[in-house]
Amino acid sequence: MKQVRVHGPGHYAIDEIDAPQAGANDAIVRVEACGICGSDIHFVRGGVTRPDNEPMPLGHEAAGVVVSVGSNVKDVKLGMRVFINPMSDDESNVMGNGGSEGAFTPEVLVRGASLGGALLPVPDTIPLRHAALVEPLAVGMHGVNRGRPEKSSKVAVFGCGPIGLGAVLWLARRNVSSIVAIDVSEKRLELARKLGAHATINPAKEDLRSRLEELHGQGRPALGQSTVGTDIYYDMAGARTIISDVLSFAQFHARLVITAVYLEPVPLNLTHLLARELEITAAVGYPDELREVLATLPEVDPALLDAYISHDFAFDDFDEAFRVAQTPESAKVMVSFA
Repeated sequence: MKQVRVHGPGHYAIDEIDAPQAGANDAIVRVEACGICGSDIHFVRGGVTRPDNEPMPLGHEAAGVVVSVGSNVKDVKLGMRVFINPMSDDESNVMGNGGSEGAFTPEVLVRGASLGGALLPVPDTIPLRHAALVEPLAVGMHGVNRGRPEKSSKVAVFGCGPIGLGAVLWLARRNVSSIVAIDVSEKRLELARKLGAHATINPAKEDLRSRLEELHGQGRPALGQSTVGTDIYYDMAGARTIISDVLSFAQFHARLVITAVYLEPVPLNLTHLLARELEITAAVGYPDELREVLATLPEVDPALLDAYISHDFAFDDFDEAFRVAQTPESAKVMVSFA
C-alpha cells in the first residue's frame, strides 16, 4: 500500500508500506478524500520527521468509510461514514501532524477509535469530499471567533487561501456588515467574493490604506493620528508587512487576530500599538469548533463548498496536486482515493 511520508527538508516520497492492522481499540478507515493543508507544505519544506529520523506520514484533512473495527470498539460500526479528528484527545491518534499515521494513503489506522472522539459521524447527506473540509473550515471558524465580530463589525481578512476563505464564509453566514478580503491573487479574490466578501483589495495593484479607508471610512483617532475605520483585522496570510501595516493605520481599540504561521520574527512599532490600545490575539487549531462545523455543514450551500475546492486530483497524481497547492491560483486542493 502507498503512503506519502516526509523524509527530510524539501523531500517527501510516496512509499510502499504494509497495510494497517487494527488492534483491539482501533479502527481502519478507507480514505475517500484528504485535503492538502498549508502545514503539509511547511512539514515538507522543514523536513519534519518522526523520532530517530523516521519518515513522517502526511495528511490530516480526511474523511472515509470504516472497513475494520477492533474487538473493544463498541460504538464504531463497519460501513460508517466518518471524518477523522486529527487532534483528538487520545494523543496516540495525532493524524498527519507528527504522529505515526497519516491520511494520504488508501487505508489509515485510527488508534483509540471512538465515535465522537477520534471519529466523527458524517450524515449521508454530506459528500465525503465536503466532510474532508471540516478541519480547515474549523480553523477558519476559530480565527473568526477569536475576533468576536458582531453584525455591525467592519472586518478585513488578509489572505484568501483555505483558512482565509473559510473565515469569509463564516463571517458572511453571521451577516457581518462589511467583509473585505485582501490577497494578491485575483483568482482567490474571485473566490472570496463568491463565498461572501463584500469587497476585495489586491495590494499589488491598489494602495491598501486608501482602499480600506474608502470602504470602511476614517476611524477613531489614535493620539491625534488619522486612522482607518476597520474594526477587526484577520491575518491569515503571514506576509511580512501585514502586522506593521495594520499597526500604522488601525483605529483606536481595533483588534488584530493572527492565524497565519510566521516562520521568522517580524518587527513591530510598539509606539503605534500603544497609541491605538490595539488588541492583538492569536488563533490556532480548533479547540471547540470541529463538531460545530460538521453540524453546520448541511446548512451550507454545496455550491460554495464546491467553489472552496479549487482543484481535485486522484491519489496517483499526488505530485501534481502538491505542486498546485503551493501556487496562488489554488484554494483547497483535494486528493481523492476512489
